[in-house]
Amino acid sequence: MEPLSAPPAAPLAAPAAPAAARLLIHTEGPAAAAAKDPWSPLQWLLAWAPASLRPDPRAPLRLQIDDLQNHPFLALDDAGPLVDVVLPAGTYHVAVQRGDVRRGYTMTLAQGASVDLYLRLAPDPP
Repeated sequence: MEPLSAPPAAPLAAPAAPAAARLLIHTEGPAAAAAKDPWSPLQWLLAWAPASLRPDPRAPLRLQIDDLQNHPFLALDDAGPLVDVVLPAGTYHVAVQRGDVRRGYTMTLAQGASVDLYLRLAPDPP
């Protein structure tokens, strides 16, 4: 009698991962760089502006990314100057807050896309 042998096993295929997209969130833009230069026109104007119009650079930046069903994907209490996030393709709500300044964005990320979001965190005029 010959021993029974099992047929060769087929390689297991990994389930296909959803296509990812990259979101780069820039919390400091060209205006922030100009604000550090004491001779820039922006710095000169900020010196004359009331304190309520000047953002507090020491305040932590809160960042939250949710999908359309309000499922959180990322929440940071003190985000750095550049946040690099890889997300499945889809539409997301991005909420940021620094002190009393709040901004909300809705982003649609396509499969394989890389999107840059430059945050504008200057206070609204009174």
